[in-house]
Amino acid sequence: MARHSTKSRSTPERLYRMSELVETSGVSRDMIKYYLRAGLLPQPRKPRRNLSLYTENHLRLIQLILSAQQQTSLSLPEIATAFQTAEYDPATIEIELLSDKYRAGRRDYIIPFEAEIRGHVGLNAPAEFLHKLHHHGLLDNTEQLDESQKEIAGLLWAASNDGVPISFFQSAREKLQALAESEVKALIAIQRPQLHFAEVVAAVTGTDRVINRWMISEKTRLARTMFQRVIENSEKALATVHDTIYRPSKVFRTRFRIDEELSSLRQAISERPRDREALHNACRTCLLLADFEGAQGFADAALALEPDDDLAIACKCLAYAMDKNLEQALLYAGQVEAADNRHTIAMEARLLTLLMQAAKLGGVSDTTELMKRAADLFREPLPVPARDELDHLEACLLRARANTIFPDAINAGPETIRELETMLETLETNTYEALGLPVEGTRLVYQVYASFYLGQLHETLGDTGQAAKYFERVIQLDPASNFGEMAYLKLG
Repeated sequence: MARHSTKSRSTPERLYRMSELVETSGVSRDMIKYYLRAGLLPQPRKPRRNLSLYTENHLRLIQLILSAQQQTSLSLPEIATAFQTAEYDPATIEIELLSDKYRAGRRDYIIPFEAEIRGHVGLNAPAEFLHKLHHHGLLDNTEQLDESQKEIAGLLWAASNDGVPISFFQSAREKLQALAESEVKALIAIQRPQLHFAEVVAAVTGTDRVINRWMISEKTRLARTMFQRVIENSEKALATVHDTIYRPSKVFRTRFRIDEELSSLRQAISERPRDREALHNACRTCLLLADFEGAQGFADAALALEPDDDLAIACKCLAYAMDKNLEQALLYAGQVEAADNRHTIAMEARLLTLLMQAAKLGGVSDTTELMKRAADLFREPLPVPARDELDHLEACLLRARANTIFPDAINAGPETIRELETMLETLETNTYEALGLPVEGTRLVYQVYASFYLGQLHETLGDTGQAAKYFERVIQLDPASNFGEMAYLKLG
C-alpha cells in the first residue's frame, strides 16, 4: 500500500524527552527501550550524546503497536516487520490496521487477488444442510468445496442455528450481487499506471479490505438504528394497544339499530340453544360490536355443551382482553396457547393478552420476550383457511392489526393495504345477507375497521393523502367513537 504521510510543514514539531514520552504514552521506559531494540520504533534524534528526543511520530507508533496487539494475532517481531515495511509512517499503518490486513483469519480477498494463503475455517456444516443451501441457490455444489465456500456454508449454518431463515440470505445475496458488481467497476476504474502487477494486486486487495470494513460498519450502524426504531415503536404500541380496538359510539349504535340487532340475535339463539356454530357466530358478533358481556354469555353457553370447545375458550379470552381485564384473560390464554389454536379469534386473543402483559410489566420487568412472542405470531400467514366470510374478514383484520402494532417488525404494509382495499370494496358493494354476515351492524363495523387500519398503514408508509381519505371515511361512519376521535386528530 502506498504511504499516506500527513506531516504538516508549517506546524513546529513537538519533541519529547524519554520521561515525557513515558508519561504521555502510558508505556514504561523499559518497554519503549525494547520497542527501539526490536525495530518497532525508529531511533530517536540525538542532538547530543546524553539527550534523546522523540517525536509525535513515536507517540503515535506506540499507540499503533498497542492497537496491533489487541486487534491482530501478530507477534511483536511481526509487527516490527510490518512497521518497517510501511517506513514507520503512522497514516499508512493505521489504514492497514483499519483494513484488517493483519487481522487473524481474514480471507476476504478479491478473486484472483488472494494476497495470502487461506487457512481452514473450522465451521463444518452437515451434508443435509449443504444440500439445503444448494437447493436454495446459496451454494453452487455440495462437494469439493473450496475454503471460501466452506466458510460461507459454515457461517450460514451458524446463523441458521441462531434462527435466521434461509429466505433472508436468499434476499440478501441478490443485493450483494449488485453490490459486488458495483465495487469491481469502481476498483477497475482506479488508475495505477506506475505500479507493476504485483503492486496492483496488493493495492486492490487493500482497497477491498477498506470497503469491506466500511460496509460492515455502515450496515451495523443502520441495523442498530432500525432495530432501535422497532423497539421504540413496539414500546409505543404497548401504550396504545387498545387503540386498535373499535368501540362503536352510542350515536352509531342508535343510528344503525345495533342493540335491536343484538336482541334479535339473542332471540334466535334462544330458539336453538344447542347449536354450537350459531353460538360461536353470536359470540364473535358480540365481540365485533363491543358487547363483551354478551360475548361471555354465548361463550359460556357453548362451553356448557362442550367443555373443551377451543373456539369458545378463545372467545372468552378475547372478550376479557378487549374489556381490559387482563387477570381473567390470562386464565384462558394459557388454555388457548396450550391447544395451539390458530383460529383468527385465538390468534387475536393471544396477541392482545401478550401485549397487555408486556404493557403491565413495562418499567418493572424486561418485556422483550413477550414482545417477540407477540410479533412472531404474525410473521407467517395464518395456516387455517377461512371457513366462511366471517372467518375471512376476521383474518384480514387480524393481519392488519398486527401490522399496525408492529409495522417495522412484520413489515407487510403494502400487502395488507391491498387486502384491506379489496375487503372494503366487498363490504361496500354487498349486503350483509349476501356476505353471509349475522347482522347489518357487522358489515358497518368491518367498514370502520378497514378504513381506520388503511389510514394507519398509509400514514406509516408516508402517504398522507391516502391516509386522510380513509380517516375521513371513519369520521363519516362514526365520528363520536374512539376511532373517530383519533381520525380527527390525524387530520388536524
